[in-house]
Amino acid sequence: MDRREKGAQSEEAAARYLTQQGYRILQRNFRWKGGEIDIIAQRNGLLVFVEVRARSYSAFGFAAETINSSKKEKIKRTALLYLQKRRLDCPARFDVITFDGDKLEHIENAFD
Repeated sequence: MDRREKGAQSEEAAARYLTQQGYRILQRNFRWKGGEIDIIAQRNGLLVFVEVRARSYSAFGFAAETINSSKKEKIKRTALLYLQKRRLDCPARFDVITFDGDKLEHIENAFD
């Protein structure tokens, strides 16, 4: 399985997990001006921008460690554009779902 297939598989598993947790998936793979948000979901009036990361092996670090400050800023800018484009004014947060091997971890408010 190549990297793109692994990424798609991880995003699909993350979307299933979020749905099982009561989130409604609004959009997947939102791209705008050089940025991308893997999953945009909503639960209890809260908009959640989700970054999905996967690592097959932890020899080079864990999946969550691959999100640097530059990536966070790019996701934040893309989220702002999403909100502006849709004229939304609602509470929002940034979550990360990681897969280290087969282990899923959901980190809420990951960018705070």
